[in-house]
Amino acid sequence: MGGPPFLSVEGVSKSFGATRALDGVSLSVERGAVLGLAGENGAGKSTLIKILCGVHRPDAGRVLLDGRPHQPRSPAEAEAAGIAVFHQEIPVCPDLSIAANVFLGPRMPRRGLGPDWRAMERRCVELYRTLLGEEIDPRRLVRTCSAAEKQLALLVRVLSRDARLVILDEPTTALAPPEVERLFAIFRRLASQGIAFVFVSHMLEELVQLSDAIAVLRDGRNVGTLARGEFDLGRLSQLIAGRTVVQSGHRSAAEAAEARLEVRDLGQRGGFEGVSFRLGKGEILGIAGLQGSGRAALVRSLFGAPPATEGEIRVDGVPTRIARPQDAIRAGIGFVPEDRHALGLFDDMDVKLNVNMAGLPGFSRRGLLDAGKLRRVAERMRDDLSIKAASVDAPVRSLSGGNQQKVLISRWLALRPRILLMVEPTRGVDVGAKQEIVDLVLALARDGCTCVISSSELEELLRLSNRVLVMSRGRVARELAGAEATKDRIILAATT
Repeated sequence: MGGPPFLSVEGVSKSFGATRALDGVSLSVERGAVLGLAGENGAGKSTLIKILCGVHRPDAGRVLLDGRPHQPRSPAEAEAAGIAVFHQEIPVCPDLSIAANVFLGPRMPRRGLGPDWRAMERRCVELYRTLLGEEIDPRRLVRTCSAAEKQLALLVRVLSRDARLVILDEPTTALAPPEVERLFAIFRRLASQGIAFVFVSHMLEELVQLSDAIAVLRDGRNVGTLARGEFDLGRLSQLIAGRTVVQSGHRSAAEAAEARLEVRDLGQRGGFEGVSFRLGKGEILGIAGLQGSGRAALVRSLFGAPPATEGEIRVDGVPTRIARPQDAIRAGIGFVPEDRHALGLFDDMDVKLNVNMAGLPGFSRRGLLDAGKLRRVAERMRDDLSIKAASVDAPVRSLSGGNQQKVLISRWLALRPRILLMVEPTRGVDVGAKQEIVDLVLALARDGCTCVISSSELEELLRLSNRVLVMSRGRVARELAGAEATKDRIILAATT
């Protein structure tokens, strides 16, 4: 291809306070080409996209679009320059027609005071035919469309605004393989017409399939760009993961002959299916996978929030029906959710009430709470977990993030659970608090508590787990144990 690249990113850096999100990133995209952009969560992909789209301004470096400086001050300016984002979430209005969704916004054709429906429908048919090579009923309601058809409506909306560079942000998350193939065929058709693409995805096989080149970000830096012909799943996963983790803090297999928790062919409509595993006393099972893989839904279902719709759960060999959280609590199961503010803590209450909330009925005497007992239990948990609080009467919102998380964990430890379920147990806490929580979970396991942990922090998961189940598209893609459980193998299993 002659001439300069259509998009050039040259030495771009961006910091947010002490956090360096991008550090001297350089990459380029040719006209009519697809650049794959890979990297773990937090690698800098989203920050780079927001700079291209006018949400953020770089601290250093420059961006050139079609050979000219690209410095958009807003998403509207970026769109006017020909850059559009095709998001993984599908922002459509289900009760409107395909044509209405395509033209929704200030550019909607008007006739008098209202929309010009005939003009929209005619133009919609033309766009589908010209851009996608497909015929469409423009009056069809979007709620009757498949996920792929909704994606196509969004794509036509983007392209109808004269997009010259389209950023594909995880566009295949909700699609089945045949729908992915259909979408990719359309992307190739559009690339042949000169439209450039940046394809952001965690699915390595899809990156290899669609991309002309793949750039890998890690810790805010471009650690490598591979051209077609250099693609290799193992090499890509190694670049993404960096140094392979081979050590963990809790590797030895549990000695228990009897199962503490058994799951047989567990499934939840729309979430996951066919999951089976067996855990002994004191074992830690890690659940890994991309967002939407079913890993968090699996852990929540063991607490009945919401419950599984098929399969069997056994606790200490006894079939146990968990239809709601109360059933799980009676079975000796505790649950630490991923969002402590929305799903766990009561921000307006004090520490002692938050610690004792799950066992509150046991503190009632003739309809009144036993304040002395509440205080004693809360102070014991505060001391055991080294929770830094002025007193157990302090509002929980006055604590740091790490101490709030320990309050949430202590809620279940106060009930001495046999099984503890955790989703993203160290999210939003600092490095020191993370280490304390990891040490706490390992100590619980040594004392015989069986743990199931879903986390996107792979190094943390490897440190904690005896075994790791890797979820992909709602099913178990692979089970890894011992020295076989490494960061790059988890990434490869989750993305293929």
